[in-house]
Amino acid sequence: MRTLFLFCLLICHASGHAQSGQLRADKSKSFIRYGMKHALHSWTGESKDLNCVVETDADGRIVKVAATVKVRSFDSKNSNRDAHMLEVTDDLTYPNIKFYSTSVVFTDKAYLVKGVISFHGVDKPVEMEVQEMKSSKNRTINAQFTLLLEDFKIERPSLFMVKTDNELKITLQAVF
Repeated sequence: MRTLFLFCLLICHASGHAQSGQLRADKSKSFIRYGMKHALHSWTGESKDLNCVVETDADGRIVKVAATVKVRSFDSKNSNRDAHMLEVTDDLTYPNIKFYSTSVVFTDKAYLVKGVISFHGVDKPVEMEVQEMKSSKNRTINAQFTLLLEDFKIERPSLFMVKTDNELKITLQAVF
């Protein structure tokens, strides 16, 4: 009887600790989206070609994040606008946008993630709040943050000689 009790205790203790490891985002369910504004209209561009990997600790908490997306993979549903965006971002020279975390801190309700974004040949520190949702089938992280085109030495596109706003509103969803 005592042996059975110790065996059950050992099994319960072992199952209560997740192993650390890496999780890769499912591209079919994940995306990154940007939003921009011009005096005449607003639009979004989306990529489903998001490569995102998180590293977890023994408790299953995220401790590192890395992501990359090809500039060419964004679609705003307007081929002329997309072609012009590829010109101003010089996608042949700088084909990827990359992110890696330098710090991941879990708070009561979210993660505070600090890291570096590499875009258009410029590395820029960024900080964002990342929400996480877990279900029996998936683990999803969501983030929203703003980048400034001029911080990355990107000339703001213009229409009728009026430049777009400087802000890129970024929305990311990665499903693991």
